[in-house]
Amino acid sequence: MIHLARSLRREEGQGIVQAVLLLAGVLLPLMFLVALFGRIEQGRLAAEQTARDAVRAASQAPSQPAAEQAANDALTRAQQQTGLPLSLNLEGELQRGATLTATTTVDVSLTDLPFFGQFGTVTIHGKARAPVDQYRSLDPNAAAAP
Repeated sequence: MIHLARSLRREEGQGIVQAVLLLAGVLLPLMFLVALFGRIEQGRLAAEQTARDAVRAASQAPSQPAAEQAANDALTRAQQQTGLPLSLNLEGELQRGATLTATTTVDVSLTDLPFFGQFGTVTIHGKARAPVDQYRSLDPNAAAAP
């Protein structure tokens, strides 16, 4: 009985230390997992928003070359704002009643996150469509201009 009491006195605080170590071992990877999902979500939002902005700007342009330039300008703005390596593909012709489609791709790097560095990169796609107004006037001379 006396031996048990002495051993209990010597082990004071060990349970708390073990609990803290256990929580740190579980909570630390969870914190990095939150950062991982946050980075993926940032890439998804950037891809979708860039596609929407690019196709909207292209559908309001007066000619096909101006539409492509407007979409590329939207892509450049998004790259500057997010710092992500976005790429854009604009499909469709700028004609009355047509539909333009913008597809964006971004590679989100996960290599600098602790515990998750072996994942490398995640490729995320965004897509948006916009109709060209059926009754709008398009500049017929803009296609002939350089």
